[in-house]
Order: sequence, then C-alpha cells, then structure tokens
Amino acid sequence: MRTTAELAAFHDTQLREHILPFWLARAQDEVCGGYVTCLDEKGEVYDWDKLCMWAQGRLAWTFARMYNELEQRDEWLEFAGIGIAFIQDHGFADDGTMHYALTREGHPLQPAQDVYTELSTILAFAEFARATGDRRLAGQAVDLMDSVWHCLQEPGQAFQPTDAATRPARLHGHSMITLNVLQELRKCCPDLDWQPRIDACLEIMLKLHLHRDREALFELVDWDTGDQLPGWQGRWVNPGHMIEGGTFVIHEGQFRGDQSLVDTGVSLIEWGFEHGWDSEFGGIHNDIDIDGAPIPTGVALLADSKIWWQHAEALYGLLLAHAVSGRESFLDAYWQVHEYAIAHFVPSTGGEWACSLDRRGNVVCSAKGTARKSAFHVARNHLLCRQLLTREDRV
Repeated sequence: MRTTAELAAFHDTQLREHILPFWLARAQDEVCGGYVTCLDEKGEVYDWDKLCMWAQGRLAWTFARMYNELEQRDEWLEFAGIGIAFIQDHGFADDGTMHYALTREGHPLQPAQDVYTELSTILAFAEFARATGDRRLAGQAVDLMDSVWHCLQEPGQAFQPTDAATRPARLHGHSMITLNVLQELRKCCPDLDWQPRIDACLEIMLKLHLHRDREALFELVDWDTGDQLPGWQGRWVNPGHMIEGGTFVIHEGQFRGDQSLVDTGVSLIEWGFEHGWDSEFGGIHNDIDIDGAPIPTGVALLADSKIWWQHAEALYGLLLAHAVSGRESFLDAYWQVHEYAIAHFVPSTGGEWACSLDRRGNVVCSAKGTARKSAFHVARNHLLCRQLLTREDRV
C-alpha cells in the first residue's frame, strides 16, 4: 500500500466499513435519547450515563460532517440529529451554562467544568445547520461562541489548573480548539466576520505558547507574557496538541494564502513528532517534560502512554505536512505512525480503535469508547487523509 490511490482507499474503507458502522450500530440510546459512548472491546455498553457531554457534540459533528463531505446518506444525518436533540433538551442549565455530565435520562450529574462542552456543541450545531440549512441552529452556535469567547478573556473564567489570582495562566487547548471551532463557524456562517477572533487565537498560540528557541509549544504559559511557568507545569508539552494545532495553522494559512502561517504549522507538526515519537518502543508519548525531568503528579502515570487520539491526529498532520512542504521525512514519519497504529490500536478483525496503550504498546484500556473517546478524532482524520489524498498526485 504505497500509492496514493491505495492509501486513499484504505482511509475510505476504515471510515465506511469500520468506524462509522461501529458507532451507528451501537451508540444510539434508543430509550432515553442521545448517545452512549462507554463501549467495551466487544462494543457492549458498560455505562449508560452520559459521562462527558463533549461526546454528544462531537459524535453529532462527526456524522453531520460525513453527510456534508463524504456522502449524503440520510442515516448519517438522522444519527447526527439524535445528538442535537439530546443536547437541546438536556444539555443546558437554567443559567445558560452547559452540564459536563448527565444521567442516562438527561438529569444533571456534573456542572460545567470548562468550555470544551460548549465548543463541542458549537461544532455540532454549526455542522448540522450547514447540512440542513437551519439558520436558527446556526444562530445558537454563534450565540454560544459569544459566551465562550467572553469566558476566555480573563484568567480563571475558563478552567486553568492553577489559581488565577496566584498564577494566571493560559491553557493551550483553549486557543487551539477555539481556533478550529471558529474555522468551522466560518463555513457555516460565512457572512459574519470571524477574522478578529481567529487572529487573536493565532496570536496567543504563536506568540505566547510557542517558544521557537525550544522548538516547542507549551501547554501552560504566563497569561500576559507567555513566559514559562515555574515547576513542571511550565515544562509541559503535549506532542499530539502540537501536531493537531499545526494542522489548524496550516489550514488557516491555506485559507489566507499566507505561506508564513503554512510554514509555522509545518514546524509545529515537525517538532511535535520529534518531541513525541518514542524511538525505543514506537508510538507517540501522551505528555513530556521538555527538560526530561520527572513529572511529580499523577499526570506521570499517563505521560509515557500511547493514546488513540494523538496517533489519529498524527496520521493526517504528517500527511498534510508532506503535501505542503514536499519533504519526504514527513512521509516516512507518516508510515511509522500508520504501521504503529495498525499494529497496536486497530484490531486484527477491523473496527474501532482501542483507547490506550502502555509505553511498550500493550493494551491498557481495550474499550472502543469511553466518557471522552468516540468516533471524533479517528473519523475526522481518516476523512481528512482521504480528502487530501484524492487531491494529491502521489504519495
């Protein structure tokens, strides 16, 4: 499998025959509505509660995106609508904030913890509105984005792991994921001016979080200066986030015709892979300390692990970096990740990926779905790979 056509067919087959059918057949809660995502290695439900509302939005977005950009199958749009209805019926508290977790029936279990539930919901509303032409739903997405944006303007209004008064910090996921959500809103509502907010996200990512002298994008930095914070949190790098963020930066550079942004995105992907790839056992580390120092908290238990989503993001990120730069080293790295993922995450019989591995590649969590793991990362990146490959002359 080394030709463009063969590789495109691989990603298409993974989507149509394995990932999407797995969730379509198992994730619908036919009794209480919405999706159930806690699915064991056989696809059986092991917890019916909606333990993370990110998944409701992300699954709805996934199937609406497949309808919009892969094939207009009615079953995919109907499946997306299940999540939209459940979110609208149960996702919001009386004060307008969103619940983080609900019971199976839709009763509150945990209040809002951050802005990621909202950001996942915005993705879903915008993509479903794009599929159906529902302008009211698009308006809800815009209003929700306004609310999230307001929270992100002051330290501590959205989650940060340090006290905002003592050590105000910016969390990279906020600017990176918001950048992507704004790019998606631009597709849904092109008549609105998204550029100032996109510019602000890029400014935070590339002038505060990105430290070019270290060839690293730090997860936590000082709110005002972008300086490294004291201690291990100031040395924290998530290689998968560097790669994922790099793809969003490249997309923005392509949209604007800005080669400098494209080049920066390529660097993020290159450095993320170099920091993250485990040269001894293969796979991409979950987290690293940039100085190689011990991580003095429970985060250390997962730092060396190999998690599904980083590898899904790396498949597309490395292929994209190769496409826009022409550098064969990215293609070599793609095949390293491809072969590792097939050998360790994808079952020999095909189907949805396992959740997590230890450093040596042994399966730690064989579940196909968890509170946060759904089809989102794997399906999105198979689709993106397929779309990129069908536009390219060769691999």
